[in-house]
Amino acid sequence: MTRPVFYAKPDAVGRALSVPAALGSRDRAGSPGQARSAAFVADVQSLIGEQLAVIPDPLALRLDIGLPPAVPLLGHHDLDNYLLPLVPMLTAATGQQFASVWATKRHAVTSSVSVSTARATRDPGGVACHDVATTASSERTAYKEQVHGQVCGGDPLPDGEVSLQLAFAVGPRRAWPNLWKATIDSLGPLLGHDAAAPRWSPRDGRITSLGLHCLVDPAAGNRVDMAVRAQ
Repeated sequence: MTRPVFYAKPDAVGRALSVPAALGSRDRAGSPGQARSAAFVADVQSLIGEQLAVIPDPLALRLDIGLPPAVPLLGHHDLDNYLLPLVPMLTAATGQQFASVWATKRHAVTSSVSVSTARATRDPGGVACHDVATTASSERTAYKEQVHGQVCGGDPLPDGEVSLQLAFAVGPRRAWPNLWKATIDSLGPLLGHDAAAPRWSPRDGRITSLGLHCLVDPAAGNRVDMAVRAQ
């Protein structure tokens, strides 16, 4: 087992986006949703692209989402859906890998983004702390089953905002952004479910601070070790 590493939330002042932050879209190419997502990714790249070329590794990204006051903060607007496809597309465009990725949401006029050198920090602990291991593909239900089975057994977190950190230790063949959604979808025992919601649809809209961390272990193979910390 490789122990995952946590990184501190960056405190750098972010640069304001000139377009609204957009959720990842699964719509057809050329659709309004795809256009909004592409404009969002392009804006972020224009704001931090030069910094990415000179900031020392390991890299940390912080995205702060501003939502209009009329938009419920804890319903929908899942933070991982802003980070995908943003982070993989930034990596594809710049060749830079991120060791730590953060997203927050709050009621605000603007959204902002910053990039900095990631700083390792101590385990944050939390109301819910679980150490999980899996070897399944994140595209298969077996992955969710394995994660779910290792975080169940307790009561869900109290109603209200949730701060979640997931630290992964993976082999070099794993594309760690592919683990984010499947892992969060498996955390129903912690996040709870709305009435009649499908099994893999937890109340993840109430996550208002999300920290995702990655350590690459050449000896890990297909194994994924992860530390789940929530409060």
